[in-house]
Amino acid sequence: MTTDEQQNQQPLFTEFSPASKADWELKAREDLRDTPLESLTWHTYEGIDIKPYYAKEDIADLPFTSQNPGDFPFLRGDKTGSNSWLNVQQVEAHGNGKHAIDKALDALHRGADGIYFVVHQQELFDVAHLVRQIDLGKYSVSYAVKEQPDCFLQRLYAELERCNVSPLNLRGFLNFDPISVQSKIDPEESRDIIKILDLTKDSPDFYGITVNGTSFSSIGASITQEIAYTLSAAVAYADRLTTAGQPLESVLRNMQFVMASGTNYFFEIAKLRALRLLWAAVVEAYKAEPALAASLRIHSTTSSWYQTTLDPYVNMLRTTTEAMSAVIAGCDSLTVTPFDSTFKASDEFSERIARNVSIILKEEAYLDKAIDPAAGSYYLESLTAALAQRAWELFQEVESMGGFEKAYGEGFILGAVTEVSRRKFRNIATGREVLVGTNKYPNPKESLSFDPEELIQSAAFDTTRGAYPTEVMRMATELHLRKRQRRPKAIVAVIGGSEKRQVNASFAQEFFSCAGFETTQEHFATVEEASDKLSNTAAEVVVVSSPEAAYIREFGPRIRNHHAKPTLILAQDPQHMKDEMLANGYNEFIFEDCDMSTILQLVQRRLAQDEDQKNA
Repeated sequence: MTTDEQQNQQPLFTEFSPASKADWELKAREDLRDTPLESLTWHTYEGIDIKPYYAKEDIADLPFTSQNPGDFPFLRGDKTGSNSWLNVQQVEAHGNGKHAIDKALDALHRGADGIYFVVHQQELFDVAHLVRQIDLGKYSVSYAVKEQPDCFLQRLYAELERCNVSPLNLRGFLNFDPISVQSKIDPEESRDIIKILDLTKDSPDFYGITVNGTSFSSIGASITQEIAYTLSAAVAYADRLTTAGQPLESVLRNMQFVMASGTNYFFEIAKLRALRLLWAAVVEAYKAEPALAASLRIHSTTSSWYQTTLDPYVNMLRTTTEAMSAVIAGCDSLTVTPFDSTFKASDEFSERIARNVSIILKEEAYLDKAIDPAAGSYYLESLTAALAQRAWELFQEVESMGGFEKAYGEGFILGAVTEVSRRKFRNIATGREVLVGTNKYPNPKESLSFDPEELIQSAAFDTTRGAYPTEVMRMATELHLRKRQRRPKAIVAVIGGSEKRQVNASFAQEFFSCAGFETTQEHFATVEEASDKLSNTAAEVVVVSSPEAAYIREFGPRIRNHHAKPTLILAQDPQHMKDEMLANGYNEFIFEDCDMSTILQLVQRRLAQDEDQKNA
């Protein structure tokens, strides 16, 4: 654009006058009428209160918001040309790994930019086949090993030398992380990492120190905990290695974080921005060259915490938004987990779908064209600053306790994560937090393609996920179906009529549908009609919803005096009437925000007792 063209440009939307934050607040309060604006504030697991709107005034005093990409402290990343990232497919390598290597080569021909091998027996892994099949100078290839990482790399570098492949072009990383995974590093492991740094010194694009933030996110940590504990673990490595004589510059240049991206879309974008900002503060605290902070590499993977076994195709949607968050936040590489990985080994179809998520985000959504699209957003800039402040305070608390290893050893870190994860589990159990297809909006026609009993007993079944408690209850229902050749039945009996009771009845119907029951809602004008028609019901559960307390009191004893004795549940918060309702024959109570896991445990226990009596 020429200077004349710039001068002739007319500002857009001149018919609209600028609105201040006070103007927006006044308008919002008018539109909300009797609803207080403050009631829309969201209280998060991170201890951050999210307002219903943000304005220019919210970021007026924030530092770094006007900086360009590539500028210290790298809140906006160090990319200056494009927002490119590597599409990395994870491949499990068992035995000599030949099958995994051949699969990886096929994936590279089908759109993957790199491969991440999870090596289960590093001493058996055929590095000669790897070097012959995959051009390690062209593709990024990374490895996760549980032990003797130096031996693995020695074999790899020896094979590179034998095949006249220069180590200068080697790209990828080695994931060997005793601190994040097992909370400490022993002297031998410390020596192993020193050997890694020595072996990889001629491979500037191969990272030898990996810190797994996924160790915290996978067990339900908050985002501030993820950031703080990942930073603290990284500092533990830096202190250990520099004390052992390694140059600080070498340690910082070889540092990489592996972070999981969850479903909290904007928080996940802000997370990586805050992480880079705080890592720059750590580098500055070491009095190292500030530019070294730009060497930090971030590999993102979609979160295991939010993956579900039930209605697994929903995982495709989850991983897509998770991948978008990581990419918009500027990750360097990305692994998308196949949608069926919670209950079986992924196949060609699910792996292709996972691989194509990243390709679509690049080739069709053009997310590689804009660096840090979050820049200037009043909400995202404010959120980044809030997360950074909270995480830095927690990081300093851990450091004041003697660092990561000591804080973990004393139970502080695991205790703090457990407290948050319990709140998350409770919110899922009460329906406040929704996992679509699992605790809300179930697929009534879903048929499980696996043996639920075998899966539950499998060591590979991830019990740390948010969906796990609900899934176990649903699978117990599935086992009942397979043994009895029919689903257990739940009837929601609506006696009389009331809008509120309809809400409770609908909630109960959806709840038992999620639990895998054949669920129907039936309406009755009187208690007599309801008890007569339900007296010989084959339903294992009867839920009663009524506006009249007299109906409720009368129905319980009536159904108890009939032949059928289903589990009887009242669709109402009993409050001060709980003892009376229990005395009238009700076993439990269901209402919004109740603990659904307690109800399912009761129902499944009674189903098991009935099964035992039939088999006696």
